[in-house]
Amino acid sequence: MILSDHINLRLKLLDSSYKVISTCDVPKLPHDVCLTGEREAAAAVNNDVEDRHEIHFFRVRSGRLLKTRTIKLQHCCRGIAHHSGDLYITTFTGLHVYNIANCQSRQLYSDQTGEYTVCRCAVSPDGSRVFITNNTLHQLITLNKDGTKLSTLTHPELQGPEAVHVTSLGHVFVSCGRLGTVVQVVGMKDGKQTVKPLAGQKEGLNEPIAVFYNSSNNTLVVGQPYNDHIVELQLKP
Repeated sequence: MILSDHINLRLKLLDSSYKVISTCDVPKLPHDVCLTGEREAAAAVNNDVEDRHEIHFFRVRSGRLLKTRTIKLQHCCRGIAHHSGDLYITTFTGLHVYNIANCQSRQLYSDQTGEYTVCRCAVSPDGSRVFITNNTLHQLITLNKDGTKLSTLTHPELQGPEAVHVTSLGHVFVSCGRLGTVVQVVGMKDGKQTVKPLAGQKEGLNEPIAVFYNSSNNTLVVGQPYNDHIVELQLKP
């Protein structure tokens, strides 16, 4: 597992017991990270003050996290996800797709109605759906692979949605910073989407901004700002 440490400006490689075994420094400010291969990752680094909008690539070799290359973007980069050689990069108000092999990019979606309308993103296992969080209007938006909006989910438990994560089986989880909760989106197959709360403050959550499903032990790993600890949530079978 690889974590993005926004405050200390580094990426951290963790072992199966969540112990830090390697780190790699990055410039201001690392916002998000995703796996691009079995031992490869990419991190979104964005600093508007210094006009830095970059994607940093890393490889794990012999238990060490090593930076391999950097690409510069002409737009902001907040969230990042990967599917079949494409990077999906959010810009706070838009979503761009960047092909790693040929360095071609295109804008898939845009919403200029607010400041954080395209916060983070995730891609379904088959690549047919892209999920984005609209932090401004408290929504989870589903697009098809061409960028057409398929649905918009609003719910009282979906306040301040930040991170969104899709498992290999297509289960969707969202962290909601405003409520301090993690929820699961249910009803995906029959088109009747709704939200099922999974955890909140009593489970130790405080403004969660990252969520990841660990299939090896059926848990959710939750990251939080201004906190030295991650939270592991055991899911029911």
